Amino acid sequence: MTEPVTPDSCLHCLQKCDAFQVLSQTEMEILHLSKYDTTYRAGEVIAKQGAPISHLVSLNEGLVKVVLETPGEQDIIISIEKPVFILTGPGLFVDNRYHFSVIALSECRTCYLEILQLHRLMDTNPDFAKRFYKNIGQKSIQLYNRIRSLNQKNMAGRISEALLVLQKSIFEVNPFELILTRQELAEFTGMTKESVSRILKEFREEGLIEIEDRLVEILDFDKMNAISRKG
Repeated sequence: MTEPVTPDSCLHCLQKCDAFQVLSQTEMEILHLSKYDTTYRAGEVIAKQGAPISHLVSLNEGLVKVVLETPGEQDIIISIEKPVFILTGPGLFVDNRYHFSVIALSECRTCYLEILQLHRLMDTNPDFAKRFYKNIGQKSIQLYNRIRSLNQKNMAGRISEALLVLQKSIFEVNPFELILTRQELAEFTGMTKESVSRILKEFREEGLIEIEDRLVEILDFDKMNAISRKG
């Protein structure tokens, strides 16, 4: 479903992204002319691993999961993202393909920018290019840290870290909705669904968390942080 976008709404969204803050009014107006808006329902694929990158996509409403698909094995959820999130990666400058999938966890609204316009901005505006590359670098560092956690932390440490990330970085409230299913939480922590359920049960019995339906409340932040660090 495609909806019209007004210049004011585009400007408001782009100003939330560091790289776009250095664009001139003329450059912004050029972007407005080529932008369009699309909505997705929960579960719909926004970007498909292996597909060509035809547009730069900005998540402006909703939550998504970034998934590394591994045929024959359990997929890996690299991250959970909220607005404003620019769907990009090294493939944009290497083979022009997505090296991950992006799937809506809730109803999402996205804006699309033509890749040609992006490359023109990078050629003519060095400040924009520098900030754009910095954003990709920061995402790469986050990925390295995720790999380190999955490889070095025990199961309790990985679950604790995942819950703290959702509470602090995504929802910023306590209690919060556990928008991930048990299977998705397993993919986010590199565990089996059964192990996830067992660790959550142990956390509840130890008085660290409370879960009612899909609502999770962290009761002991000190212990949860300690488990996440030492796990």
